Order: sequence, then C-alpha cells, then structure tokens
Amino acid sequence: MQDALSGTYTIVRELGGGGMSRVFLADDIALHRAVVIKVLHPELAAGVNAERFKREVLLSARLQHPHIVPVLTAGEVAGLPYYVMPFVKGDTLRARLESGPLSISDTIDIIGDVAKALAYAHEEGVVHRDIKPDNILLSHGAATVADFGIAKALSSARQQTSDGALTTLGMSLGTPAYMAPEQVAGDPDTDHRADIYSLGGVMYEMLAGKAPFAGKSPQQLLAAQVMEQPVPVTQHRPDTPRALASLVMRCLEKEPAKRPQSASELAAPMETGETPAPIGRATLRSRGTTWIAAGVTTIAIAAALFASKRMGKPTVSNGTINLAIAPFEVLDPQLTLWKEGIVDVLSRNLDGAGPIRALSPGATIKQWGGHAERAAAVAFGKKVGAQIVFYGQLQSAGKDLVNAKLWIVDTEKDSPPVEIEVRDSVSRMDRVADSLSFRSLAAIGRLRTIGAAKLASLGSNSLPAVRAFLHGAQYFRRSQWDSAAMSLREAVSIDSTFGIAYAMLGEAYGWTGGDDVDRQWQAFTKAGEQLRAGLSPHDSLTLVSVRHFAIANKRGPNRYSEMRAAYAAAAEVTSRYPDDAAAWYLLADMRFHNDRTISEREALGLFDNAIRADSDFAPAYIHAIELAYRNGAQIGRRYATAFLARSQPGLQQSALTLAIRMGDGELTGASLRAILDTINPSFAGNALAALRRNPDSSEVIADVLRAAVKRIPAPRNAQFKYLLADELAFRGHISEAWQFAVENHSYSAAEIAALGLVPADSAAAIMSSWLKLQNDASLFMLPALGAARDTVTLAKLKAGAEARLKGDTSSQRRAVLSYFIAAANAYGVLARGDSAAATPLFDAFSDSVISLGVEQFIRARLVARKEPARALALLERMTSTSDLLYVARQLERGRIAEKLGERERAVDAYAYVVAAWRNTESPLLRNAVDESKSALSRLDSDGKMRANLQSR
Repeated sequence: MQDALSGTYTIVRELGGGGMSRVFLADDIALHRAVVIKVLHPELAAGVNAERFKREVLLSARLQHPHIVPVLTAGEVAGLPYYVMPFVKGDTLRARLESGPLSISDTIDIIGDVAKALAYAHEEGVVHRDIKPDNILLSHGAATVADFGIAKALSSARQQTSDGALTTLGMSLGTPAYMAPEQVAGDPDTDHRADIYSLGGVMYEMLAGKAPFAGKSPQQLLAAQVMEQPVPVTQHRPDTPRALASLVMRCLEKEPAKRPQSASELAAPMETGETPAPIGRATLRSRGTTWIAAGVTTIAIAAALFASKRMGKPTVSNGTINLAIAPFEVLDPQLTLWKEGIVDVLSRNLDGAGPIRALSPGATIKQWGGHAERAAAVAFGKKVGAQIVFYGQLQSAGKDLVNAKLWIVDTEKDSPPVEIEVRDSVSRMDRVADSLSFRSLAAIGRLRTIGAAKLASLGSNSLPAVRAFLHGAQYFRRSQWDSAAMSLREAVSIDSTFGIAYAMLGEAYGWTGGDDVDRQWQAFTKAGEQLRAGLSPHDSLTLVSVRHFAIANKRGPNRYSEMRAAYAAAAEVTSRYPDDAAAWYLLADMRFHNDRTISEREALGLFDNAIRADSDFAPAYIHAIELAYRNGAQIGRRYATAFLARSQPGLQQSALTLAIRMGDGELTGASLRAILDTINPSFAGNALAALRRNPDSSEVIADVLRAAVKRIPAPRNAQFKYLLADELAFRGHISEAWQFAVENHSYSAAEIAALGLVPADSAAAIMSSWLKLQNDASLFMLPALGAARDTVTLAKLKAGAEARLKGDTSSQRRAVLSYFIAAANAYGVLARGDSAAATPLFDAFSDSVISLGVEQFIRARLVARKEPARALALLERMTSTSDLLYVARQLERGRIAEKLGERERAVDAYAYVVAAWRNTESPLLRNAVDESKSALSRLDSDGKMRANLQSR
C-alpha cells in the first residue's frame, strides 16, 4: 500500500480494524496533516467494483458538517478499495463505553451532536446505514460521525457486479447489534429511519451499559431485531428521565412509521432537555406484498428462527383464524384426484387472506376420518386446533360437469354450517376452486372479522399444470422420485411461471441423481424467479428460501449469508405452519446437507418434527434413518421399518431392506459372500448410506466396499476406494486405510497423519507431493506437515500462497488461497508448540470459510482448555462423513462431557468409541478403547444408562 500511495501519503502505523476494514494512520504529504486510510477486508471487497465504490464514496464527500468526519478521497490498492478521512484525535464512543454507562448529561450531549449530523446528511439524501459506537468519535467535547455512505457504497458496488440477485433482494450490510428490522430483511425501501433505529440502540447502550439484545450470537441478534421487543431501558438504568427513556424506546420501534420521522426531532430536544410527544399511529405506505415479493419478507427473519420447534395444535394469537380443510367426498371415480387436490388448492388460495391461516393439507388429510357432516367437522376442528372447518362433496352433474358442495363450520359457535354450491365443467376445476374460494372467503367474513382480506393463488391459472403438480406432489409424498419429477416437469412445461412446482421439482431432482443434480439448481433458480405478489405467504416464503439456496449454490462471496437466509425463510414457514411436514422436511434437508453449525441431534429433531406433523410423509424418514443408526441398530431399524411401510417399492426400498439385515448382523459368512458376489455397486451404495454412522454393523460395510473395489475395474472404482479408506479408518484399521488413502489422495490420510497414527516424517514426505495436484488433495498435506512440525515448509507454502493472492482476481480462488494462508500459518504456530497463540488462529476458522474437519477438531481441543462447554458444542456438530475423526470426536466429547458432569453424554460418547474401534490393530486407538471402557466402568458400571440410551 505504501508503494501504491507514495508521493501522496506516508503510512505511519496500523491503528487496528473495524468490521469492514483495516485502518492505518498516515501523513498527507502535501498538506502536512494526519489522515486515516481505511482499506476494505479482502472477503468484503470480493465482488466489489472498485471504480463504482470510489464513485459512490465520493458522493458522500460533499457532506460538510461540523459533526461529520468528511471523506477526502477514495481509490484502490492491489484490488482492494480504500478511502481516506481526516484523523480525529480522541476516543471512539466504543472505547468510552468500555468503562461502563455514560452520565445522563453526556448521553444527551453526544446524541445531540450525532442527531444534528444525521439530520443534515438525511436532508442531503445520504443514509449512513451503520450507526454504532465505533463510528462515533469523541474529541474536544464534541461528537463526530465517521463512515457516512460507506455501507451504501459497498451495496451499490456489489450490486453492480452481481448477477442481479442482490439488486432484487437488497443487502443487509450493517452491524447486527444495531441494524433496523428493515435492514435485516434486506428491504430495498430502507430509508433514513433505519439510522434513527440504530441511534436508538446506541442511546440504549450509553444509558444501560449494553446494547438492547446483548449476549446473543450475530444470527440471534438479527432475529431479535425483527421479532423481539427490548427490555425497557429504565430496567437497566432507573434514573433515566422518563421523556428520554420514552424517546429511546420509540427509536427502537420495529415499524419505521412509529419512530421519530426525522433526526431533527431528536436533535432539538437534546438541546432543550425536552422530548417530542409520541406520534400518532401513522399509516404505513402501501406496500402490497412488498415484504414478501420484493424485500426478503420479514425474513432473513433473520437467520435464526431455527429454534422454532412447536408441534401439536397450532396456537391462536393476534386474531389468527386457523382453517382446516377436510378431504372432499368424491362420488365419481373420475374425480378421485380432486379428493385431496381440492384441499391443496383451497388451502393455498385462502392462506394469508387477512388473519386466515390454512393448516397443512398433509396434516388435515391424515387427521380427517369422518363424513360430510357438521358433528364430524366440529370434532375434527377441535382435534387439529381450527376455528373454521371446510368439508365437501364432488359428484358428476351430467356430461362433463361437476357439482361441488362446500360446507363451512365455525367450531366455536353453535350455528348451522354455511353451504356453498358451484357447478362447472370438469375441465375447469380451476374455476370451481376459485369460485369456492371467493364465496367461502365472504362466508368466513360473516362468521368472523377478517378485514379487507384478499385471496392468494396457487401460482398457476392452468388447470392441466395444477393437475400435473398435484400428481407430482402425491408421488413426492411417497418418495417416488422419478414419477414426481416427471409430473412436475409436465407442470412447469405447461406453465413456465409455476414457482411452487419448480421448487418441488428441484427437491425431486435432488434424489434422482446424475445429471439431475445440475437440473436441481436450475429448478430452484427458476422457482425463485417466480416470486411475485398474489402468492400465499406459505409459497412466497418457500420461494424466497429456495431462491437464496440457489444463489448460495453459486459459491460467490456471499454464499454463507445467502444460505442462512435460505434457512431463515424455511424456518419461518415452519413457524407459521408447524403442522406442515413438507416445510419441516425442506428446512431439515437444507440444513442436513449444508449447515456446519447444526448437531446431529438437532438435525434429527427437525426430521422428527416433519414425521410428527405427518407420519405418512415418506421423504422425512430417509436422512433420519442415517442419523438414527448412529445411536445403534435398534433405533435405526425403527425409523427404517417406518419408512418401508410408507414408501413405494423400488431401489430405495430394496436397498434399505438389505441395510436392516446388515445392521442387525443377520448377514454373515456364506450368505454375505453370496450377496457380495452379485450385488450391484450402486445398490450397495444406497444400502450403506443408512449404516455409515452405525458403530455396531459388524464391519459388514467394509466387506461390501472391498467387494465393490474388486468387481469394478480402475479407474471406475476410485470412488469406492475413497469410501473404503474412510470406512477402514472409521473402524480403526489404520494400516489398510492408509494404503487406500495414499493411493487415492484421500482426505483420510490427513486425519491419520494429524492424529499421529503413522510416522509423521514419512507421512509429510508422501503427502507433500500432493500440492502439485491443484485440487482438494493439495489442502490435505497441511495437517501432515503440522504433525511433522515442519515449520520451514509451512512458512514457504504460506509465502507462496500470499504471492499468488496478490495477482489473483477470482473471488473463489482468492477464498481458497486466503484459507490456505490462514491454515498454513495456524499449523506453523501449533508446530512450534505455541498452543496459546494457535488457539485464536484455529478458532478463526469459522463456519463461513473453507476448513477441514481436522481444523475443527484441533479447534475444539484447543478451545476446551478454557471453554469446555463451547468445545463440547463444537464436537457435537454434524459432519457429512463417517471417518476416523468421527470416532475421535466422540472420544474428546466423552472426556469433556465427563469433566463437565454431563454423565449421559459422556457414556454415550465412550460407548460409541468402544463399539467403533473394538477391532482396531492400532496401539494408540487400542489405548483409547481401554480408556473408554474404564470410563464406562466408572460412570455406568451396571450398564443401565447404556441400555436406556439404546431403548430410546
């Protein structure tokens, strides 16, 4: 940077960094004054158009106000945008707050200055978007605000170079502790009132000594900004003047219209000591469905409604009217499709119309067992927690005509049902459904107060498309993936704007495999493009979720924030519709495959929620089986047999039947050899997927993989060799696993070397050549070098990667190089024996960067020294593989859980180690088994706890 800026600035020293930049103190050579140069962090600069950023920053340079730190200039250094501001002597408000809350008078003085700066900037059309204590500078008794326009410049510059998605969905740049709800949601209509919300959070912290939602994770903070009300500031600071406390809480209103409408409303009272009277209930600008169709709905709802696990009857709150629609009685076999299909269409049409919330068709269809009569409807409504129940009949009424009758019952009133009758052509069931929807909405309005509700839409006006979709949904429900995909393809070929059909098609493609994996993401992308006004809240949120999911799959610089937004939108569907098995399944499946922070217990819990919502929804069982087998064959078999009872015959059914027999130890000796001689490898792969976490499968998986390797000629057997290396390492057969791992450049080699199970020097020598491969294997040798304490080679690799990083403009390659540099540095420090210095380096391998399981394992072990509870949580996170580290993590988990007094978790972990490594030939792993047996004798001498765990 000094070379690039020579002749203009002289770098003096680095001052530190903020959330967005590194900060340097420099001398302005021409004017002989001190300035601050802020250089964007590489991960934030990725994908930013530097020229566009410069132009946007210089737009804010026109701001000239005594309480604003002006921008002097902006530019680019080695691909990283920077900007220059005058150096302000003094402290940041953040530094002042480290000493505790401020006095009332100091708070009023500082907020008065900041409010004046905001009032001026807002009049000039500039919104800060990142007001926080770090950006408020205190000098000579006055406060000034820095970084005006930077967040907006970043957003605009990135939008300019993206594929357009960010322009549509908006950006959520800002600091989670102070972000306004509309910023969290990525609302493109966010205006100056977001700054007022953020300033309210700053005022709160100045008075209370902590921010409104202090102590939460970033994801929880985002959710809190949207959903939670802060504790009144007077509970933390009772001496706060009533008027000032009221002003703080008004600034923190969720709705922008309820906050003070301009910063000048804050500036004036700070000078007089008075506060303006609360504004009346303002009328919001009409947004139609902006929160859903244009902005990311109340979503990024903020990366954290994951905790929603409410099951059972939906609750009634805030005037919500729960509607349950029973399957129609069909008196003509030709109309059978519409027995359940009409439920799906009516549910989507009416859901979200004012206070109406239609319960999941899957759940209501399953719960209905009566006939078309009022008494059965009332009992049904009370069973599912619905205030309004529909039931009806469909019958032929002459040639090509259908007669549809619908009865509406208010389960909380002793009144006769309202009857609606519609007759139309069988070929126009769309008109039948629309007529029933409109007329039933009017009837509900006579029974209940629903306001100016309007109907949503299934998303297609084509009856053939809707019919194909309904067929596809029924096939999907029974896990008939090929048939589901065929019907759903037909639906979208008839109507290319049918968003929810594209979404389900993407889910189906995820199971059909092969070329359909790419088609899956194409379908999700198309689904997201159909987000528009008029859809039901359920379908709108689902399309928001898959849209973010598709963007995340492009692996751009915002991949993980997009993924979290996908989870959040899916979680909001489950929050609103807790009886919707398909919604729980979508959330569970996305997080199972992609979320590095979820534990196996949590993942299984999400699939369990889908099963509880509708035990006949077959897709929910498949990954649940894999997770359940981790706890033993008895528990896994329970899930597997439940799936077999609900799915249709096919490859999955046959493979799972074989898996049950293998897991039970039923196949041994000659019977196993006979199967291995004839079994189709892909069929075997489906069977083995269910058992890969099972510690008690008598090593039959290794036998199956060995047979596959023998039967399939190279190079087509490479995948099975890779899996065999993992499986052998998982079982503790290190010598054999090492041979396959080295031959196939397998990640298992990194784990074996990192745990010191082969001579460190020879492992490092073998794996060092992998750097030339220019693929994932080139990353695997770092753990081996660390285990060999080869600090010289690690330093050389780090320097080489740093040199390549300087000239590389690809954001994806830069991400890989940045990881490689960080990993080489971390292993180098650990190799020198400096655990204290290595801890923060490994802990910095967060869940949103590239990192190997070895790094996360080392991270947990280092963190455990001071934070055992956090280390235990890290060790319990789900991994996508079952390998050597999977069992090693259990050993560490048992040790830490025992120290923390978590006896049941410790017993569970130790028992797993004994089962998985019981046949190991490795002396080190044998010692681990002995240690685990001793712990079990100590913690569960009679074996009752283990028996109890196995029976769950």
